[in-house]
Amino acid sequence: MNGTTEKKRRSRVNPLGWLIREFTRIRLTVWLLIVMGITMIVGSIFPQGYGAETYISSWGEARYLMYAKLGLLNLFHSKYFLALGIILLLNLVFCSVVRLSGRRAGTHSGEAPDYARKLRIGGSGSRADRACNVLTSRGYRILSDSGGTITARRGPWPEGVSLLYHIAMAIAIVGFIISALFSFEGDVTLWPGEPVEVATTDAGTGAVGLGNALADWSVGGAHPLAFARVDTTDFPDRKIAITLDEFVTEWEWHNDKHYPKDWLSHLTVLDENGTTRPVMVEVNRPLRVAGLTFYQMAYEQTFDVAVLRDGEEIERVAAQSYAPFTLESIPGMFSSGTLRVGTLFEKYRDPRPMVPHTPLRWTPPAESDDPDAPPPERMELGDLSLETPIVMSQFEEYMTLVDAADAEENEEADELTLMLESPYEASILTYRHDPGVPLLYVAITLFLIGLAIRTYWPSYRVQLWLSDSHEVHMVFRATGMLGEPEDVEDELSEALEG
Repeated sequence: MNGTTEKKRRSRVNPLGWLIREFTRIRLTVWLLIVMGITMIVGSIFPQGYGAETYISSWGEARYLMYAKLGLLNLFHSKYFLALGIILLLNLVFCSVVRLSGRRAGTHSGEAPDYARKLRIGGSGSRADRACNVLTSRGYRILSDSGGTITARRGPWPEGVSLLYHIAMAIAIVGFIISALFSFEGDVTLWPGEPVEVATTDAGTGAVGLGNALADWSVGGAHPLAFARVDTTDFPDRKIAITLDEFVTEWEWHNDKHYPKDWLSHLTVLDENGTTRPVMVEVNRPLRVAGLTFYQMAYEQTFDVAVLRDGEEIERVAAQSYAPFTLESIPGMFSSGTLRVGTLFEKYRDPRPMVPHTPLRWTPPAESDDPDAPPPERMELGDLSLETPIVMSQFEEYMTLVDAADAEENEEADELTLMLESPYEASILTYRHDPGVPLLYVAITLFLIGLAIRTYWPSYRVQLWLSDSHEVHMVFRATGMLGEPEDVEDELSEALEG
């Protein structure tokens, strides 16, 4: 009979009540965090958010198509990861509401536990009144006084601190959802004096994709959510113009080596309202304009390599740092390093302009067409400078190559020198639109405040059980590194027994 009644009772369970109970369970939180953690591990193994060309060049088209079909290349912006974040947000909201309502375990009821401290309340009158007076005189707030049990607390509200944690996590998840829906990023290369337009909106965001997906959803041929489609017709007109006025590079000379010190981009920005203003961007000092944040990421360097014979130019080639190049007058392959140009800082000396220079390397041509033959070794030619040329005849490997030619060519090639000219630098900025970031700052601040309160601010909780005799059982709990729980407990015990 009881089994039948239980089955009938379960069959009449309120679906909404069951859903609320499930969303307040800790096991749901644990499983969500486990699944999200596994997803983040997978996302750290597979590079996220790059273009198809980058993946294909690294893995090949077949592997790229397989990984893309499995959704492994854009995990953090996928609808599945977004759904996990929404479920975790609801879980935190329901848990916070339940905790705020006071329906939580953690206080002892009934008989005192075996580890409770035994006291004897002295004095005349009601022991409960005396205990409450002692507690309130020492700053405790009486939480409950019924059934021979008194519960009191002094210090910050533990449930409130836990609620602060929940609120911080909820705000962080909301920020993550906003970022997943509305964020986009890119980079721009700025050459001095050449304005570049940057779009302040992007039709490829998650919000546009979600709105279009909802608009395309049909029921019986009808589209009830057609209003969700995002109008992107004016997106191309929303843009700003950025002009690089000056790109400043600074170097430091230390232990006989050059080290980069700073990069600064002096810009002129023309915003959407037609307002022009000068700004500066440097490492760890971004520019924020029109909802975009610009960061100083890198630079691009170009220069000319001039080949001279007896002081007369016979060849000129445009080169780029770290990009190999060839010369018609000298066989083999050349490559350069970083073009060092700008201001040099050195200890005990005033800053001074640097003579533009870059390390130059030369790989002679192969001596034979045999594919099994070892490749020729790359030679360090020294610094190719704006002031000091590189004389090729000083290198034995070059002269050996020249000696293999006929006498007339040998005589001409002996006098070849290389010179650096027209050094030129561009600034590379990366930009990002992410309206969810401010919420993350708020969440981190709230979390750190709650952590500081829970860690340092003393909080004491006392529970008393009054028996029929004068004997009283007390359980004393304390949190907070700045508290002195033993001294406070002893002082309270003496006051109750006094």
